[in-house]
Amino acid sequence: MAKKTVKNTKKVDILKTPEGVCLNEKSFGKVHEMKKETSIFGVEEYVYVGKLHQGEVTFVGGKDLKDVYPSKGDNNHGYTFEGNAQKIFKAENALVRHSDSEDRDFVYVNEKSSLRFVGDSHKNYEIHVRLYDNCYGNENNRWVVIYAD
Repeated sequence: MAKKTVKNTKKVDILKTPEGVCLNEKSFGKVHEMKKETSIFGVEEYVYVGKLHQGEVTFVGGKDLKDVYPSKGDNNHGYTFEGNAQKIFKAENALVRHSDSEDRDFVYVNEKSSLRFVGDSHKNYEIHVRLYDNCYGNENNRWVVIYAD
């Protein structure tokens, strides 16, 4: 049987913390650097292409990858799941509301919330992530939009 090659973004060298956003397979102990692009919405977007293991995941960045996105605050912090993200990600201990008119899930998180990858661990996915602050210009990275193919 021929061995398939998987085209992943490069793995993170923790000693050289990258700028931008990384996808942390928290349950598996692997961190993936996400490629920075400009989205059609005119904001920075981070893309990961590859396989993931089932379990808890986070989006991290900043010095020594200590910043977790979305930041968890008093209210109005969370995720929007678009496309296949609605099928391959699950939020635990969070308020989830589906919008039929927009075909997306809005996920409001708190300190006890977590995000899990529940998709097929043998399949390659293309995951796009955009970070947003609040409408007052505070840089708090309170909302993460996840789109998946």
